Parts: sequence; structure tokens; C-alpha cells
Amino acid sequence: MFKFNTYLTRPFIKLNGVKFGDNNQLIGWPFIFRFPKASIEIGNGCIIRSNFWSNLLGLYQRTIIIAKHNGKIKIGDNVGISGSTVYAWNSITIGDRTMIGANCKILDSDLHPLDPADRNPDNPEAVKTAPINIGPDCFIGCNCLILKGVTIGEGAVIGAGSVVTKDVPAFSTAAGNPARIVSYCHNKNSNNSFLS
Repeated sequence: MFKFNTYLTRPFIKLNGVKFGDNNQLIGWPFIFRFPKASIEIGNGCIIRSNFWSNLLGLYQRTIIIAKHNGKIKIGDNVGISGSTVYAWNSITIGDRTMIGANCKILDSDLHPLDPADRNPDNPEAVKTAPINIGPDCFIGCNCLILKGVTIGEGAVIGAGSVVTKDVPAFSTAAGNPARIVSYCHNKNSNNSFLS
């Protein structure tokens, strides 16, 4: 497998005011951009894949991380992202050691007003937003869509191709469109057990 670490993009990311941790790997050319009133913080030891050869599931795009308006994005340590979009108008938090599979979309807004009267002409103030919180140690399968207002608990798994519109409890597996809980797992770090 071919991997190309891209060091040329790092100065542009930092010049744009993105807080960018240590020991991060950019494989390919991600698009990471914050608007003037927005913020992006990326932790340490993250791997951001944007090159087709870096993930042989087949990336449709390079990774896109955008914070617009007053949006805030906070990505923890040792997070993996492959050819996915993280687009915040409000707030998106991704916990430590979470893996985001190929071609996912994480969107905390509707991007356009739903009411045609507001949509034509476009009225950004009418766009509905709500924070997204993804806990630590989660696994988001490829081609998932995570929508506004969702909390995904620690250690949860989202099955490939799922559309997540409601909260997902910690240490559970959700799948489908819309995603529903299909099983629970045992947290090896605690004495709790879950019934499936």
C-alpha cells in the first residue's frame, strides 16, 4: 500500500489558526479550514487519510474538516479519519482513539434552510443546528452519515452505511437507516455487562 505523508499542508493549516497537535500524520492532501469566528482543534497522534491508496476500501474524496460561522470542531488524540467530511456550524466533538471509516459525513446542521421561503434567497440564520458529540473509543463504519444533535457514547460501534439521527448509548452497536440499536457489548474495563 502506498502512503504519502504530506508535510506541505501543515504550515497552511497552522496559518489558518487551526490548533494542530504533535505526531499527526496527514496522508494525502486533506482540506482543513476554519472561518474567522470558528475554531478547529486536532489532538496528538491522529491519522488523517486523504489519498486513495491510503485506505483500500476506496476513498471517494479527500478528508474535509470545516468549521463555519461560529462552529467549533474538537478532535481528540489518536483519532483516525479516512476520506470523510466533518462540517461544523455549531459544535462537533470527537473523542480520543475513535476511528472514522471511509467516506463518512458528520454534519451538525441542515446546511440550508428547510423552509422554501428562507431557502430562496438563502438565509443562513434559518438553518437548524445542534451539537454532535462522539465519545472516545468509538468505531464509525464506512459510508455513515451522522446528523445534527446526536451523541454517540463511549465505545459504541456504528455499522457501515448507517444514518444516525438519534443518540447511541455507550458500548452498543447501531446500524441501519435510520440507525437502531442491534446489540450491546461488555465493557472489559468495568464490571458492567449488557444484555443484547
